[in-house]
Amino acid sequence: MGYINIVNIDDFKQAVGKFPTGVCVIATNYQDQLFGFTANSFVSVSLEPALISFYLDKKSYSLQAFYQADYFTVNILSNDQTDISNHFARSLKDKFQGISYQLNEHDTPLLDGSISALECEKYNHMDCGDHVLFVGQVQKVKVDNTKHPLVYYGKKYRELT
Repeated sequence: MGYINIVNIDDFKQAVGKFPTGVCVIATNYQDQLFGFTANSFVSVSLEPALISFYLDKKSYSLQAFYQADYFTVNILSNDQTDISNHFARSLKDKFQGISYQLNEHDTPLLDGSISALECEKYNHMDCGDHVLFVGQVQKVKVDNTKHPLVYYGKKYRELT
């Protein structure tokens, strides 16, 4: 296998697209408005304390909400939630219209049907190129062991069974 210099963004995207990831919707509540987006940039960071992280594009409509909010949820999608992933990947002002969810004690959304959910308090954030890295400390988790995860690989959704 030969290495290539990064000539353009498409080459870079093709290379990192060879790494399969889970798919989640990360959501928060800021000034009584719900914000959420589809992400595959979610990762576990630390066990003690329990920390997770995700990246958000600096051009995102919801960036200021995540800067300002103290709490957010990570809803890890199941393999029957491709439509939810596509919905939250769109540029819509009210992404929660028509979506089934519950609010937790911090009024952040927990999507119905998710394979798992992590309720987090914002721990830190920092600029990283054209994205912002957010780190959250996990406060509560919910897990459904009867479902399988939605996976993204090679610009397509995949299923693990």
